[in-house]
Amino acid sequence: MNFTFRIAWRYIFSKKSTNVINIIAGITMTGIVIGSAALIIVLSAFNGFETLVLRLYSSFYPDITVTPVQGKVFTADSLFLSQIKTIEGIQVISQTLEENALVAYDDEEHIATIKGVDVNYQSATAVDDSVFIGDYILAYDNFGSSIDCAVLGSGVAATLDVGIGIEYPAIQIFMPRRGIKYSFNPGDAFIQKGVVATGVFRIQQEFDSKYMIVSLQVAQNLMEYKNNELSKLEIKVSSGYNAEVVRKKIQAIVGEKYAVKNRVMQNEFLYKVMRNERWVVFLILTFILIIATFNMIGSISMLVIDKRKDIGILRSLGATENKIRNIFFIQGVLQTLVSITIGFFVATILCLLQMRFEIITIPGSGSFVITAYPIDLKLMDYIYVFFTIFIIGSIASYFPAALASRQRWMFKEE
Repeated sequence: MNFTFRIAWRYIFSKKSTNVINIIAGITMTGIVIGSAALIIVLSAFNGFETLVLRLYSSFYPDITVTPVQGKVFTADSLFLSQIKTIEGIQVISQTLEENALVAYDDEEHIATIKGVDVNYQSATAVDDSVFIGDYILAYDNFGSSIDCAVLGSGVAATLDVGIGIEYPAIQIFMPRRGIKYSFNPGDAFIQKGVVATGVFRIQQEFDSKYMIVSLQVAQNLMEYKNNELSKLEIKVSSGYNAEVVRKKIQAIVGEKYAVKNRVMQNEFLYKVMRNERWVVFLILTFILIIATFNMIGSISMLVIDKRKDIGILRSLGATENKIRNIFFIQGVLQTLVSITIGFFVATILCLLQMRFEIITIPGSGSFVITAYPIDLKLMDYIYVFFTIFIIGSIASYFPAALASRQRWMFKEE
């Protein structure tokens, strides 16, 4: 085996009698180098965007949510909450209530989702860390009197052109009354409430142009719900605990009437699209790589022709067909491994440079949360790409090697 390996290794770098063989072998190796490097770079870029999206969405979506399967709200009494709190791994439970409403400021109007939250919401999510104008304040004590406040998404704030601070006029919220289908007086069909904008958050356009956060009490008064009627429980899992394990325990307690979802399940469509895009790109690049790799068939076949005198000598020394085949098969496999190694090295260097210096920027990134393409290197990507290219290269090496070992006319000395 050592003898076969040494000959195969020598054939990779030895000078051939015909220069075109060197050129074809070089093109084949270059194709594998570029293909393996491209796969790692593209998958790392997808990882970077996925990590970015997860980070952005984690600012608004908690680890676990509990919502009713039917209807908009459910009753969460003290017994219901105490049963959930007994589960090990739950750090914070926040009670929230959501509904669409018309909001108006001066002459501007907008349909927004009013999200009422309790004091635990800051701990269950990271929305307060995303406030870039003003402060996360939902109630302001003004010389003994409380002023109801709101924190707006940047899209809502821009549409309303609202002033931030208690010195500015209040935003008017118009919520349809429950149970009223029509009224001769339009004013009787809505509950109106004024809240002062104290902060603006920026997470992602989907949230920024939709949500307006107020206190849970304000939301319950606007929507005419009781104190224990909620749209959702938003739960933060303690560090060191598996969110999926905790989710299953919650589901076992609350039963089938409630949908208990982790962060991925809350955005199932988004993550499914991202995964599908990732694998589609992987398959496309792999297909291109297959075309490049199968140049190895021609390269090895021409090498066999070039080395027919050597093969004749080896056969006269007692080399079997299997040994002859193994020499050229191992030569193709080693050529593939060398190319993969170089490709991985090049891809890693380029990714590290992008991560450190942000060389390639995103066009029109002035309105985005990042300015350069994000990169996230993962070991599993290297493993997937390695085995994919290794299998393709092995198949491409086997057929010409096996065919060469059976063509006896090629082994005759001239």
